[in-house]
Amino acid sequence: MTTLRFLFVMDPYRSLNLATETSLLLIDELLSRGQQVYWAEAADIALDGDRLRIDARAVRTVAPFELAPALDCDGGDFDAVLIRKDPPFDLGYLHLTQLLDRLPARVLQVNPASALRALNEKLAAMRFPEHTPPAIVTMAIDRLRAFVATHGEAVIKPLDDCSGRGIAFVRDDDADRDATLAALLLDARGERRYVQAQAYLPAIAAGDKRIYLLDGEPVGIVNRVPAPGSRLGNIHQGAHVEAAALNDDERACIATLQPWLRRHGLLLVGADFIGGRLTELNITSPSALRQINAVSGQRIERVIVDVLLDRLAARGDDFDSRAALR
Repeated sequence: MTTLRFLFVMDPYRSLNLATETSLLLIDELLSRGQQVYWAEAADIALDGDRLRIDARAVRTVAPFELAPALDCDGGDFDAVLIRKDPPFDLGYLHLTQLLDRLPARVLQVNPASALRALNEKLAAMRFPEHTPPAIVTMAIDRLRAFVATHGEAVIKPLDDCSGRGIAFVRDDDADRDATLAALLLDARGERRYVQAQAYLPAIAAGDKRIYLLDGEPVGIVNRVPAPGSRLGNIHQGAHVEAAALNDDERACIATLQPWLRRHGLLLVGADFIGGRLTELNITSPSALRQINAVSGQRIERVIVDVLLDRLAARGDDFDSRAALR
């Protein structure tokens, strides 16, 4: 078996939530197959003229977590780069994707930096309105107020974050409705920002399904049921997990998504569904493999690594992993 070199672009290890961390499962599986795995953070990546330079550290073991000293590498030294940095998708993340654009075309990017930059996770789902709840993205309070009035209650989300952070529920009959909406439209610096509002789905009481898609195909599923007194189906917000199965609405949506995901080179995607409606497409660093494995008895990381190795083995001289965005 040919030994390949995989680079994981990560957040600092100390910041990871090990209970939900998916990247470490993939790293451990690759190491168990005799592959070389390297770790780099945003601060380790630089552009020197037109050459992408990376201070990469080989991963010696996952548990306990141990890295070798850094090596000065060229972007082309790797066969695959897995971009697994979590949101928020801020200016630093944007610039990181611009640097990673300088990776040679032969390097498999998962998911491609160009796609991460072009396709916001909240906005991406809105490309398929026949499968999503009613939604609006705006920074105008009049539009936001009218949306809440039309639907009675809305879920307001920041566009650049994940794990349930910054989400608020606003009812049309809330006494402080306008003040709440005005505050949600301001970022941490007090500047106006875009937010997404989705019509509230009461089906959240039964859970928020995470369906893990590998090259557009569902390979695992877990239902995340909000904690008592909460309406957030996020593991980071206290939701508990249970086994689940695909329903007809979800199958129809995934069939619609598949060609679009493949066209953009999105190999790993977490599709979230409430009551059969698509609410988000997680493409930056989709997680929940540990929870899927726990409720299903599967080892999804093995399936993902099989596909990565097969795709790299099939590379031809004209291989280009970068998404042809349309």
